Amino acid sequence: MADLCPIPFIDLARRMCREAEAGASVFDLPDRKWWVPDPGLDFSALHFARRAATPVGPAAGPHTQLAQNIVLAWLAGSRIIELKTVQVNDRLDIPRPCIHAPNIGYNVEWSQELTVGESLREYAKAAYLIEILKETRAFGRFPTEHGLETVFDISVGYDLEGIRSEKVTGFIRGLMEPRRLFDELRSELKGDLARFRGLEPPQPISDCVTLSTFHGCPADQIESIARYLLEELGLHVIIKLNPTLLGFDEVRTILHDRLGYHHLELRREAFDVDLQYVDGIGILTRLREAAEARGTSVGAKFTNTLVVRNDASMFPTQADPWMYVSGAPLHVISMNLMQRFREDLGFEFPVSFSAGIDVKNFPAAVACGMVPVTTCTDLLKQGGFGRLPGYLKALAREMERVGVSSREAYVLAARGHAAQAVSESPGGLPPEGIDRLMALAAYPDDLPGAIRKESGAAGDDPESAVLRITRRAGRLNGRDIVPALVGERRYHADANRKPPRRIDSTLELYDCINCDLCISACPNDAIFAWEATPRSVQTHVIGHGPGGLSLAPGTGFSIAEEHQLGLFAGACNECSNCEVYCPESGAPFRVKERLFPSAEAFERSSDDGFWGSDAGLLARIGGRELRLTIDEASDRAELIGDDVNLELSWTSQRILGGSVNPDGLPLDTADLWRMRTAWESIYRAKRPNPVNPVGR
Repeated sequence: MADLCPIPFIDLARRMCREAEAGASVFDLPDRKWWVPDPGLDFSALHFARRAATPVGPAAGPHTQLAQNIVLAWLAGSRIIELKTVQVNDRLDIPRPCIHAPNIGYNVEWSQELTVGESLREYAKAAYLIEILKETRAFGRFPTEHGLETVFDISVGYDLEGIRSEKVTGFIRGLMEPRRLFDELRSELKGDLARFRGLEPPQPISDCVTLSTFHGCPADQIESIARYLLEELGLHVIIKLNPTLLGFDEVRTILHDRLGYHHLELRREAFDVDLQYVDGIGILTRLREAAEARGTSVGAKFTNTLVVRNDASMFPTQADPWMYVSGAPLHVISMNLMQRFREDLGFEFPVSFSAGIDVKNFPAAVACGMVPVTTCTDLLKQGGFGRLPGYLKALAREMERVGVSSREAYVLAARGHAAQAVSESPGGLPPEGIDRLMALAAYPDDLPGAIRKESGAAGDDPESAVLRITRRAGRLNGRDIVPALVGERRYHADANRKPPRRIDSTLELYDCINCDLCISACPNDAIFAWEATPRSVQTHVIGHGPGGLSLAPGTGFSIAEEHQLGLFAGACNECSNCEVYCPESGAPFRVKERLFPSAEAFERSSDDGFWGSDAGLLARIGGRELRLTIDEASDRAELIGDDVNLELSWTSQRILGGSVNPDGLPLDTADLWRMRTAWESIYRAKRPNPVNPVGR
């Protein structure tokens, strides 16, 4: 099983700065795919007590478990970032592959791959790196300081005992009181990075939490966990709800009869053991009082993934009989549940959303007044994090269409319900104030400011008044938006059957078609590009001979293209998403050069690959371990293995002497050229990469 190995903070900071300064990218995301804030547009939204510059972000999942993931999400426009869910059991044996998203998405349930302590440090690292980006305005790419405000959302599961444990509660407190962590990180910033020591990342990193309970968690346990988080830890709480709340018959009608996903097998027992709709309503109603008494808030997230019977062709090593569906069909189901829940609850409450969000439906989800609107499956597709700026461009176009310049005004104007939202929203506004606001309904861009002015004059909290009215408008907009979704062809099974493009070609170690789809498809930034020196050389097979060594013709060594791909093993969890999107037959994470994060990781693994340090290069090629030490000043190198010891000229790779064990395996000098290529073109490259963060 793959072991994720977080990259040291100093290496991430060095690479981020050097990559931005030397080229036009950070962590392999080109700056042309970053979201550059427009000072003329205000996408901002309140997420509980904090304002975020945009309402979009990655959902808690594969895109928010490592610091570099989170930085990439931020560069692409995310300003509300749900940190990946942690639980007390952080030593899980996760089946591989664990995600599969060729069109709609599938995943296994358990997915925590870092220890709780590692997760805490990753999130602190991400917060500090983002502070560097804010301080430098993304290394000069942002025209002003507009659009930088960022909110992090904690995500925890899965039961009361685990969350009350010192491990998980300590994790939460660490995010609420992160000064010690930040002091440790700033002490690592030396040399030209010392200029960032004085930065003050947010403290707390987060004071809001999304509760993600396991499928089948009893209602009383969900309520008890939420009360613990609200009352004892003082957090704002979002409860992530499962799509099963809509009921077996309703989900089956939408999924099978209306959308045509007959191949996804629902089982009634999975619905029967899950939280029931009436219990969900009751929990939110009761917790509202508890939250108000503490001065915090409680809301709901729509939704978790949909449980269906496991398909062994996707997850052959999955012991659980279930797998979980996301993407297009989940969007329709979850939007219906969201709207029904809001209508039945009887009061306005914070709503966040994540289910099949993409560039086409993001503006409509925002129009429903939900904050944040997060995405996951769409980011696993071609383009990865680079798909996110399109969401905000689409929202900008819709805002322009209705003549507004802020997200709040857009929610009020999107479907023409501003006047009704004002008239129906409870609060402290006197009748004459409501009349004045009603008269402004035809000028929605001015309405949020007017609401703040009228409510402030009436002694009401201005921000609370805007929230109440925009949430009401969002619910009214949902009445127009949600019923039409089931009829849209883009959500139907026949529109989501086509797999990613394939060509009649087999993936090779070097010189693939260089489409780079695997780089963007990897949620962890494990795959990166490097530049080789093209060459084609004859090689020799070195064996034991009468004079000590024997030479015979070898297979030869050839690299035709400069552009090559490598895999940083420490960030690869073998999810197989790169295999899904590679047009050739083969998996980049298995075929391409593998670089280990440490000598210990190299020794633990049986996979071929390299580990490089100032002392030289360790290699495993065809299962054979070799150590190469280089003295470039004298143009000499030494290659040592269990059954071989060679001295050679480094420049020409000419064998100068040595020995091969009579019982050992012959060595093709193609392996030497492969090691030399990795050393020169990756470990000593000018271009920064995960194992060479500074560049040479």
